[in-house]
Amino acid sequence: MKETIVFIYDEPGFMVQTIVNNIKEAGLEVITINADLNEIERNQYASDIIVYYLGNVETETRRVLKCLNGMCREYRKTLCIIGESNSLRKAEETCDQGTITASYKRPIDVRNLISDLKVMLNNRVEYARRKSILLVDDDIDFLQIAYTWFDGVYDVDFVNSAKEAIKYLSGKKPDLILLDHEMPKMNGYEFMSEIRRSWKTADIPVIFLTGKDDKESVIQILEKKPDGYLLKSTPKDQLLESIDNFFADHILKIKN
Repeated sequence: MKETIVFIYDEPGFMVQTIVNNIKEAGLEVITINADLNEIERNQYASDIIVYYLGNVETETRRVLKCLNGMCREYRKTLCIIGESNSLRKAEETCDQGTITASYKRPIDVRNLISDLKVMLNNRVEYARRKSILLVDDDIDFLQIAYTWFDGVYDVDFVNSAKEAIKYLSGKKPDLILLDHEMPKMNGYEFMSEIRRSWKTADIPVIFLTGKDDKESVIQILEKKPDGYLLKSTPKDQLLESIDNFFADHILKIKN
């Protein structure tokens, strides 16, 4: 089965057809849509990858961008835009930060676009895979609560010490470690430093969990360069959203 791309354009033309033909020749299925809100809504479930070939960003195009912005934020779709410098700038201003995954200035290198689309499609498959999380905390009560929050959404394991975590990592490699910043014997920073010295575990993302939200404590945490930090007091829904956003950004971000 071919992977599908939704290709939206403001105005038909030679370049639009050339790009679409090249994408098809690369083995990808393409659904072409004129920039009409009703057509976009009818095809909103056709693909998780959207390419929008911009004309001049006037009122109607801004409406389309706002529609795509909402769609991408709600359904975690990947949006790529093609256009002149001025159109790309206006599109970036219209959409929320982070909605547009990649921008391509005209005249576009179609081979580069196709290469990126294939990477994005592969990454969508990776994103759909259920992620695994290792919770490391000496607070048993917090571990049990956090486990009930994450279980069913992610594959979750937990240990109550850095020593047990190192033992765990000798046989398994989670997609993310949620790590208590303050633990006895070996604290979170010491544990993170330890696993980053090994090529087997160096690339595992680490997010610190902390009960302190004062400015000085946050600065001290960030100086240790984890992949992020979260307050233990964060409500369940916000905590889950933060982890979900982390995985989305970590996997889908493509630089151009």
